[in-house]
Amino acid sequence: MALTPLISQDRAPGELQDAVVELMRLDAALNSNIPPPLRLPMMNLLRKVNSYYSNKIEGNSTLPAEVLRAQDEPTNIKAGEDLLEIKRHIEAQRRLTDDPIDEVEICTKDAISRMHREFYEGMPVELLDIKVNDEGETVRLVPGEFRERGVKVGKHIPPTAEALQTYMNWFEGAYRLDRHHGISPVLAAAAAHHRLMWIHPFMDGNGRTGRLFTDQYLKASGLGGYGLWSMSRGFARDVEAYYAALNAADHPRKGDLDGRGELSDSGLLIFTRYFVETALDQAKYFSSLLEPRMLSQRIDIYFQQRYQGVFVSGKGEVLPTLRLEAREVYKELLYHGDQQRADIQTKLGFSERTTRTLLSQMAGEGLIKLDGRKPVSLNLSRHSIEFLFPSLW
Repeated sequence: MALTPLISQDRAPGELQDAVVELMRLDAALNSNIPPPLRLPMMNLLRKVNSYYSNKIEGNSTLPAEVLRAQDEPTNIKAGEDLLEIKRHIEAQRRLTDDPIDEVEICTKDAISRMHREFYEGMPVELLDIKVNDEGETVRLVPGEFRERGVKVGKHIPPTAEALQTYMNWFEGAYRLDRHHGISPVLAAAAAHHRLMWIHPFMDGNGRTGRLFTDQYLKASGLGGYGLWSMSRGFARDVEAYYAALNAADHPRKGDLDGRGELSDSGLLIFTRYFVETALDQAKYFSSLLEPRMLSQRIDIYFQQRYQGVFVSGKGEVLPTLRLEAREVYKELLYHGDQQRADIQTKLGFSERTTRTLLSQMAGEGLIKLDGRKPVSLNLSRHSIEFLFPSLW
């Protein structure tokens, strides 16, 4: 197959190598420094953030507040098309986390087919009819099945349906993670993201499937903090820059000094630089959000405003007052993990009734989780997210 698989470590410019090393350092620090009780709530939140931004790139107009409520909507309420896409995307990420793909299998046709199928799982059949030309002709999309006809994406004409299997076999071999070491997995992640988009294996859903693939690939590559930061957020912050970088790597080879494959190596280097810079920007942003001292300070201010009855939600609602002791409960759960109700009562010095009232209010707002006789656990409420994680959306 005449495609350069990646900008290899020995060909990567020094500043690009340094940027990858810095990304790996930041990711490791974020992974080790986050308070353990915050990890699961934060990863659940990031699935919603990831879904919002990945779908926004495709023109989905769902608002952040709707995304945060998406999983809370009763199943008997019919969601609009945009919100349904969000819900399916969040669920796809959850299922891929609960039943992860083996790292050696991550690039296989079966794995990529599964990612596409997971996104379309549960979609109404009327949303699976894909318009294929200006005459209004449609084809029925089968989740997880590779396309069986040629397509055109803007100016790009992907490989023919007949050649698709050959390209996907090449993809599987080129990006197997057991063949990449050192900083190469990150360089491979960048190239694989472009190459999968260029191959365009499905009739529809290639962008979201490609970003799901990149999420899974970065997790499997050894970036233990991935899932606490998001590539889709970085791509969507400037969609024009994202598409411009992808287009640069689409260009045909410009001569004998531009690699040996059918596509431009200099274009692939442009996209690789863009990918790594975007990853580094996102890792820095989420590291600053979760920096312990600043996070603790924002928690103090949030609960102080709630106690004074002056906290205003993003919708302009003044939230009800909350006892200041709620801050101590929240920090205890954040830094020390799940707590028994009796232990919380003892630490607060409250009566059982007063403790129950406080915990019930916190649970009703989504700040904590109360589940029968299980210990009390930390949660992230829609209102607190707005304040504790500024500029997330």
